[in-house]
Amino acid sequence: MAHSTAAGIPAFDFTGESLRLCFEPAPNEAAFDMIHEVTRREGEHRARNIVALALAIAHQSLGKLAEDPVVDRFLDRLRSLDAVARVGCEIVGDRCTMDMIVRQVMKRFDDPQQPRIHYSGSPVSIPSHWAHLIAIILHELGTNAIRHGSLRGHRGEVNLRWCVVSNPDPGRCTLQLSWRETGGAPVHATGPKGFGSRILRDLGSVNRRCTAEYKLPPTGLNYHLSIELQDSEVSYD
Repeated sequence: MAHSTAAGIPAFDFTGESLRLCFEPAPNEAAFDMIHEVTRREGEHRARNIVALALAIAHQSLGKLAEDPVVDRFLDRLRSLDAVARVGCEIVGDRCTMDMIVRQVMKRFDDPQQPRIHYSGSPVSIPSHWAHLIAIILHELGTNAIRHGSLRGHRGEVNLRWCVVSNPDPGRCTLQLSWRETGGAPVHATGPKGFGSRILRDLGSVNRRCTAEYKLPPTGLNYHLSIELQDSEVSYD
């Protein structure tokens, strides 16, 4: 019978003490799955802690400059990312529902007593790493709507929809998300393009699996996001 040797990985704990993590081949598939699950949960937990720590450091370092518009926007983006990383993905498994992602971000921009952001979509779950990207996109859309778009006044609304459609390629599908603003003051496509606009416009060049369409008619922003996924990445609730 062949014997395998455990693999050691050097590491350090939070005090700086040297550790040595050893991994031995799992004796059976069930044990391997358990090790994988524990490792995955620990990784997600550390990722959420990093986002929370970054937000805390930003507040401590930039708190006195919070009135600066640039600093305010930066802190706001961290808050939206933290909302999803800390709350939105606190579920069993490695997936987030689209409804949960949308609710966690949009509640920062809408009034529950008089909601003006109306959203609906397929009851689907996606890998949590996509949730962070979608959270940033939704944050930029919400911020833009409040500062320049349909949510700036009192009459405008936003319609947010998502669905998953099959691709011609076997084993692949596409998550489609659309954002449509209506009822606000007429929009003029002039002025400087900020960081948020660049994120929304250039997403396709950042991630080859993403395609973004950004249109700004006088009636309000229309934004469409497509993310190519494998069928195995999507689950239906």
